[in-house]
Amino acid sequence: MNNSRRDFLKKGAIGTTAVALTSTSGVAANILESRTVKIPSASHFGAFYAHVRDDKIVDITSQLDSDANPTVIVKGLADRNSSNSRVKYPVVRKSYLEGKGRGDLRGKEEFVRVSWDTALDLAANAIKKAQKKGGNESIYNASYGGWSHPGAFKPNVLAGRFFNQIGGAIGTAGEYSNGAAGPVNPSVVGDMEVYSIQTAHEQIIANTEVMVLWGADLYKTNRVGYSVANHRCFDAYEEYKKAGMKVILIDPIYNTSGQEFNADWIKIRPGSDVAMMMAMMNHLYKTGKYDKAFIKKYTHGFDKFLPYLLGKTDGIEKTAKWAEKLTEVPAKTIEQLAELMVSKRTMIAGNWAMQRAEHGEQVDWSIITLASMIGQIGLPGGGFGFSMHYEGGGDAASGKRTVGGLSQGKGGAVNLTIPASRMSDLINKPGQTVTYKGKTITYPKVEVMLSAGCSPIGHQPDVNELIEAMRKLDTVVVMEPWWTPTAKMADIVFPATTTMERDDISSGMSYSNDRVYAMKQIVKPRYESKDDYEIFTLLAKRFGTEKKFTRDRTPMDWIERLYKKSYAKKDMNVTFEKFWEKGSVHYEIPASARKYVRHEAFRKDPVNNALKTETGKIQIFSDKFENYKYEDFKGHPMWFEPKEWLGNEKLAKKYPLHLVSPHPTYRIHSQMDNTWVQNAHKVQGREPIRISPADAKKFDVKDGEIVEVYNDRGSLLAGVVVTKTIREGVVAIEEGAWYSPEETSKDKSRCNSGQVNVLTSSRPTSQMASATSANSTLVSIRKAKVVTPNVAYNPPRIQGA
Repeated sequence: MNNSRRDFLKKGAIGTTAVALTSTSGVAANILESRTVKIPSASHFGAFYAHVRDDKIVDITSQLDSDANPTVIVKGLADRNSSNSRVKYPVVRKSYLEGKGRGDLRGKEEFVRVSWDTALDLAANAIKKAQKKGGNESIYNASYGGWSHPGAFKPNVLAGRFFNQIGGAIGTAGEYSNGAAGPVNPSVVGDMEVYSIQTAHEQIIANTEVMVLWGADLYKTNRVGYSVANHRCFDAYEEYKKAGMKVILIDPIYNTSGQEFNADWIKIRPGSDVAMMMAMMNHLYKTGKYDKAFIKKYTHGFDKFLPYLLGKTDGIEKTAKWAEKLTEVPAKTIEQLAELMVSKRTMIAGNWAMQRAEHGEQVDWSIITLASMIGQIGLPGGGFGFSMHYEGGGDAASGKRTVGGLSQGKGGAVNLTIPASRMSDLINKPGQTVTYKGKTITYPKVEVMLSAGCSPIGHQPDVNELIEAMRKLDTVVVMEPWWTPTAKMADIVFPATTTMERDDISSGMSYSNDRVYAMKQIVKPRYESKDDYEIFTLLAKRFGTEKKFTRDRTPMDWIERLYKKSYAKKDMNVTFEKFWEKGSVHYEIPASARKYVRHEAFRKDPVNNALKTETGKIQIFSDKFENYKYEDFKGHPMWFEPKEWLGNEKLAKKYPLHLVSPHPTYRIHSQMDNTWVQNAHKVQGREPIRISPADAKKFDVKDGEIVEVYNDRGSLLAGVVVTKTIREGVVAIEEGAWYSPEETSKDKSRCNSGQVNVLTSSRPTSQMASATSANSTLVSIRKAKVVTPNVAYNPPRIQGA
């Protein structure tokens, strides 16, 4: 047989088989395709389509006309929906159901499956008992924030609505994200700034010569959004690169943005940033290179700040040499940076992590003061911005109305709110006080805590302290789709549906405001779960407030009502039916929005566009703040030395590594930690700890090993990642891993999963904001001797399940 015939037969046989297989598989594929439907929805990670077959999600794909640069995180939504960590039935902790209480067994004891009526009656009775015993001030609504999902039916809003209609409950003042900056910035510059529209990308691309990323990681944190992320900012960042601007990163970590922009890296020591800012301002003043005209025309109180800067009030001049000892940044580098920033059009992109540390109130105030001395506030591409890393900061805004949410209503008889980070103190210290924004708050005796759609054993510092506090309560009620660490610490747990199992409506983004999204129900509710709106309606029924809570409206009635108030309906005349069928409505962004410059109007006319401050100007000095008479917060920005940092030589001998806990790369806080997406970065199933090669050698640990990280507050297991992208003396564990306790001693547990807040301190930032100081944490590490399986995502033992 000749070669050509042999080749023909060989290829022909394969070809025939291939045709046959293709024919068969093609028929099968067509059948499967005909049974598959594509349903639009949206999430914090972007807008998407769920591909559903036989009530099962078989794929997730992004809505590319709304999500310019999709993230892999969105792919994990299907896995999370069917996770083994789902709360399947209403359950009650065994001793609680038996009437024994035994709060000391929370988190240790098994649950019992009960009917919905039993669980609802127990929860309602616990609330009524607390009302009778201590009034509504004995009830703590721990449903903090709105990060559970981007829809209108946010659990924290529904919880607030329910409680406000039965007399109220203790709520939250401020927040975690900007707990220190939030109470200060409005009095300094007339606005919180951390959530304000930023100078448009187009203006930065055209005008900025120097971009200073002071801890900001635009690439990483813009992967997710509070609303529905569109990821258009990543296209803008490519234009940043082409524009040729010089990028400087001031951070102990050479973060994703630093790497993407090939930034010059200033490896500052954590906790010393304000000292460096003071030194830069001192240098600009002493050399006469600061903008005197701007200071005179647009600011107030520079003359009262100057004596401190020059050391006339405390005997310490804030020179670059002084700052060098604190920051470990060469004095020459500090001075050169100050001169560069004042000589070039410079944008300072601040972050939020710096103010989550001791004396965090000083950070933004100092940046604003430095930017005032540079004198470029209100100029295209200059000044400062505190949310370039959030919600696509820099995106041009449509200026049009999207959709809102339900109202919580008024707070009933309770007007008491506590600073967000004071949860443990609230429970542990009844009768004691906390200061906040010039006021003194007295903690009441709390009996009942309700948490819906959030996990305090996730965002609260010093987890062991919080667990001790929660075990003192009479009743803990949790509403969750998953067995989060907080759910495992509850007495009564209600199974809530996920956003894929109910209808909702959303929009995106907070700044661009150019999309309205249908969040359609994708699959039927799993197991015995009910949506949060129904759960609170059933609870309200037991208090006689059902009608008031629902206004006789179904969830779809609310959705349609919210949509009708939008620009899409009122101005574009897109009917609700058409919107719901398509899944989204897109708005045009006017060309004028791409010319927006933050504070431009104030700069052009500071009289008619005065800031909402004491003097209408930027308050470098504030009489209001000075009159608070706080020891650790004064009338002008200052450098205060932290108690817990590497500059504390005595403490650093015991715990020689500064631990920072940045936002996660593949989650929103603790969301998505129970999905396969985490395999992209976990080390042996645990949260990674990044460490420099020099420190890895010093502590004799190797890449990929499991180590124990510890301090006086607790310990955890983490997987080692040795990297040159973190400075010596600093380690990083991203926040949000699910807490998984191992009983290692009588009073404390070791976290097998790597939940970083086991190690962080609940010490308040200062008397001003009493905010979280989680980034002021020292630790040490050692090789882990015994490593048991991580069971963070396993449900607890349940009788009758």
